[in-house]
Amino acid sequence: MKLTLFFRLQMKRVCKNVPFVLLLLLFPFAMFLLSHSFTNEADSRIAVGICLDTEDALAETVCKKLLTLDDSLFVFLPVDTEESLVKQVQNNTLECGYLFKKELGTELDKSHLKNLITVYVSETTTCTGVLNELVYANLFEEYSLSLLQESLMDAEHLPFHEADTGESDLPLVTAQDIEESYRSHLENGSTFRFDVHFVSGTESSTLTGTTAAAIPLLRGLAALFLLLCGFLGQLIAYHDEQNGLYTKLYGKKRFLFPRVTQLTYLLPAGLVCLLSLSLSGSFTTLGKELSALICYMFALSVFYTILGSLIRNHTILCAALPMILLCTLVFTPIIVDFSSYFPWMRVVRYILPTYYYLLFF
Repeated sequence: MKLTLFFRLQMKRVCKNVPFVLLLLLFPFAMFLLSHSFTNEADSRIAVGICLDTEDALAETVCKKLLTLDDSLFVFLPVDTEESLVKQVQNNTLECGYLFKKELGTELDKSHLKNLITVYVSETTTCTGVLNELVYANLFEEYSLSLLQESLMDAEHLPFHEADTGESDLPLVTAQDIEESYRSHLENGSTFRFDVHFVSGTESSTLTGTTAAAIPLLRGLAALFLLLCGFLGQLIAYHDEQNGLYTKLYGKKRFLFPRVTQLTYLLPAGLVCLLSLSLSGSFTTLGKELSALICYMFALSVFYTILGSLIRNHTILCAALPMILLCTLVFTPIIVDFSSYFPWMRVVRYILPTYYYLLFF
């Protein structure tokens, strides 16, 4: 029998396998619903209240900056009164609350650095230290700008006064110019800073429709789905061998025909994975996805061929599946990769095909 004919017969056999066909149909739908839940979930950032009870210019500037701050962990919300701020912290609507009541500019000029801002803290919070650093970093960023402008504008020998333009060859510099230069030096990358993103991938991504933090999980689920389908193909090939389907085959055919049986389960599963990744918003480019899936299916075929040659008992082979799934979940970056914390465990992930598939992304 030719391989092409055997492949067509096996594909017909797969199409008559109702549970497997239902699994292929339901998986893209489940991936779409899961990605949709990630996309439409409420803002998961920690809410922090800001109450401005002073007319101090520095306090107003700091509050405006905090309210517009695009932080991946915290979101600052305006609160009208101190009483409302305290109440929302008490009922855990807000993690913390910051009350700006003192004249910050005047107090800092007098070197009064303590108790400038009142902080209301929830009893269960663990973020106070980080939030305090964030608030005071923005406070002193704005205060440093005001000191810079004041010191330069007061320097009469520098070209910061319109009256001096006739006597100086230097162009006139305004307070706005000072601020623009100050901001540019803060953001030009010349100073040390942390740029934290809670994702397992590159920042420059063309993916749309799904939150970036969900994408590794969705791709990991697709990889697990293909892992299970590959195991099912190996199990069917094992049953066929036990039933004598390959008895009259010799040489290369004796080796290739079981691999064709595996392929008939991996190929439709791979196409379903492509569709699922596209529906879930995890799709990158067609070339990259196809290359990764072809290499992954080949690695799965080799992995299960070796496993099937080592384990010749049906019961033990089925018992190996939970161990493979557990090792894949624990030692590859789908949910958590313990080998990152315990380097001596890394040898385990090098055996798992899923690890190499996830390295593509």
